[in-house]
Amino acid sequence: MTLPNNIITTTKLRLNKANQLCVGILTTLLILDVWLGVLDRYILKLQLVWVEEMARYIMIWAILMAVPCCTAGREHMGLEFVTKRFPDLVQRIIKIIVGAITCAFFCYIAYLGYAFAEKGASQLSTVFSMPMSYAYAAVPVTFALSGFQAFLVWLEDLYAFKLSLSQNIVAIEGEQS
Repeated sequence: MTLPNNIITTTKLRLNKANQLCVGILTTLLILDVWLGVLDRYILKLQLVWVEEMARYIMIWAILMAVPCCTAGREHMGLEFVTKRFPDLVQRIIKIIVGAITCAFFCYIAYLGYAFAEKGASQLSTVFSMPMSYAYAAVPVTFALSGFQAFLVWLEDLYAFKLSLSQNIVAIEGEQS
């Protein structure tokens, strides 16, 4: 069932588009950084010590920023081979329950990640001497985004469930006439 265009879907798609742009930029930066490291090692011989550490932090952010994209597109792991065996109404109810659990899980990881990032403020990176909280912040930021995307997907599921129930009621009333 395709949902009519609404504020929930529009918000989800716009946020996902911005997130995909961030992932694309970070991936491009990662590729350029790794190529600079390769060129430096074999051709330039400048002995740039920061390229490996930079690649590590960019890769952490890029990978974790892809999680909200997957959440928005329902590309996370699922057990559809089990739920497909149930009737349509039960499938929709399971989808709503799993959506609520997914949203709660992402928000809980974001909460734990915030405490983790706070602890990183007292640690410094080896080459850049930057607080590790900048690298560790990837966990709470991306999982908060994932939680929000999961919430929007859950709202879409509730809306679709409501629409399907109203259509079933209309169909049943139409048969009685």
